[in-house]
Amino acid sequence: MRNLVLLTGRQEAEFVTTALAPNEPRLYPVESLAALEHALSGDRDSTVLLAFCTAVIVPRRLLERVAPLAYNIHPGPPNYPGRHPESWGAYHGATNFGATLHEMAPRVDEGAIIDVEWTKMPPDAGQLEFGRRALRSAVALLIRWLPVILKGDLPLPHADYRWTGRKTTHAEFEAMCRISSALDQSEIARRARAFAEAPGIDLVRVD
Repeated sequence: MRNLVLLTGRQEAEFVTTALAPNEPRLYPVESLAALEHALSGDRDSTVLLAFCTAVIVPRRLLERVAPLAYNIHPGPPNYPGRHPESWGAYHGATNFGATLHEMAPRVDEGAIIDVEWTKMPPDAGQLEFGRRALRSAVALLIRWLPVILKGDLPLPHADYRWTGRKTTHAEFEAMCRISSALDQSEIARRARAFAEAPGIDLVRVD
């Protein structure tokens, strides 16, 4: 039986370990890069890495320890790679969204795609609704593939999907939260819905 190192947040790890794999002794949740490095220092031949909805970027030197058995569930579809896909989906008014399971690569959101879980988006959905539906899609992928990753045949088979679109960054997200008098009210409202619906995020005047 193989070991699974799960790179994710604390709440997400609790969900996986209590709801999806309550009796799995070889599931090791980690939250940080330091904890991940420690977890990958053991028997590499029987270890799989699965990152789930995390902003932690795994460096090449750690990926090489488990390659090709390193996977990520990205909370956005293949046409929204990068950071904050839910905000960019809301800003563009995407009618289809979802989550992507893919192999991890040294450059984020570029590895071969395994599966995509799609969801239809209602009109005028904002940052929060895109985020909720992306998370539900990510959980659906986790439920579908976790048993295979733990006990099935690996590496996982590739799908026909390819990454498209421009990879977004956190700096670009922050830039969209800065507004000036040059923007009309419709653009300000559009940005508020897409980038500043979540608690603790505000649009900031720069003039």
